[in-house]
Amino acid sequence: MGTLSGSNDPIEALAGAVLHGNTPLALEAMEKALEARYSFEEIVVRGILKAHLEFGEWYDRDPVGALKAWEFCFFTTNKVLKILDSKIPPPPNPPLSALVATVRSEGHITMRDVITLLLKSKGLKVYSSKKGIMLGDVSQLLSDRSLKCVVLSCTEEGTKATLDAFVKGIRAARPDIKIVAGGPFAGWSGADVVLQDPMKLYDTIMALQKA
Repeated sequence: MGTLSGSNDPIEALAGAVLHGNTPLALEAMEKALEARYSFEEIVVRGILKAHLEFGEWYDRDPVGALKAWEFCFFTTNKVLKILDSKIPPPPNPPLSALVATVRSEGHITMRDVITLLLKSKGLKVYSSKKGIMLGDVSQLLSDRSLKCVVLSCTEEGTKATLDAFVKGIRAARPDIKIVAGGPFAGWSGADVVLQDPMKLYDTIMALQKA
């Protein structure tokens, strides 16, 4: 699992602290990374996203042990994301806007929030909601012609009907919008692309605009 100290790299320390749910150390490491002028993208990718990918590997090896630590990891992640989000400046000339969402009743939201910050750090204008949504929740948003992509996190089997209705509704209202889905049940979404590697998300979104 690695250690929480002994590294001169604040982002490596951040990843370890997030993975272990050590909030004070994570916040300290994040501030040091910012002071050292690491990019927001690098902090998100190598610090937060890396920790959650490692958590997934930990869960595969030891589900019981990982779940015992999840609450602390979740809390620490949210603290770091909230502060980073407040520090990322709005992009001056975003190439497009994206909606990153989970549908109503989806309980696993952490990766949604990490992806939101990742795309913001890459210079996109990102719409996101702290709650699961249905089509009616985004009716006004769909009038924004800069909105070119919807990214959905699909981790719960019970949301299949809601997910299907949401995707079909988006397509009916805005057939020009591309839909990317990830997660264990993304294959049910009817998305244009099912993508399980968040590191490829930005390039995938940009490639879809040229297709």
